[in-house]
Amino acid sequence: MDCLDVQQSEARRIVRGMYRNFGLTFAELLRIPHMSDEEALDRMCYDGLEAFEADPGAIAVVAHTGNWEMQAATAGLVLQRRLNIVVKSLKPASLDEWMHAARGRWGTRVFDRRGSARDLLKVLKAGENLGFILDQNAKRNWGIFVDFFGKPACTSDGLAQLAAISGRPIFPVFCHREEDGRLHVEFGEQIPGPQDRSEAEIHRVTQAATLAVENFIRRYPDQWIWMHRRWRTQPLPEQD
Repeated sequence: MDCLDVQQSEARRIVRGMYRNFGLTFAELLRIPHMSDEEALDRMCYDGLEAFEADPGAIAVVAHTGNWEMQAATAGLVLQRRLNIVVKSLKPASLDEWMHAARGRWGTRVFDRRGSARDLLKVLKAGENLGFILDQNAKRNWGIFVDFFGKPACTSDGLAQLAAISGRPIFPVFCHREEDGRLHVEFGEQIPGPQDRSEAEIHRVTQAATLAVENFIRRYPDQWIWMHRRWRTQPLPEQD
């Protein structure tokens, strides 16, 4: 078996695992409105939660790994402070309403990513937690380019901007599915926040948070949604 065969074999394994996890995630999402507290907690386990809870108003860097919906929805059962999450609105409106209800099943509050900056700063000031998804492609006017798996990836700078204004700590918080089906949520070490709102500091923090996402995916490559066109937005020629 040559190197190419090994790479293709590994890629097939990752793709199979990704779709298996995605299917389980979808099934669990449909179950959320009907789950008891006990059933939900029985599906989850946590590692490093104490450090995150020690900082009021901490910002969590999250990604579409494991079952990110269960990770967010069940936060109200385990965190000392309410979790707020930033999401993209869905169509049709009826689906968006259903998703809001599922995500808020145990108290998680949902904000639309458009026009919510002032409200997000208010919840951080109030000492509540914020979950910010950082693994999706951003349009050029919404993001900055950082390295992701060796390629320039347009990434929202909103997390770094919120951290710079609020002064709140940043932690990577990712989920993966264990062999027995349980969902393991890992709270990583704090990421040094921006010293100011300069372009260099915003870029540094966005890159550091993106690297945390990449490192987790490298550990659990079949747990991320590779079908997402993460590198769709490309730098203009003058940005190379």
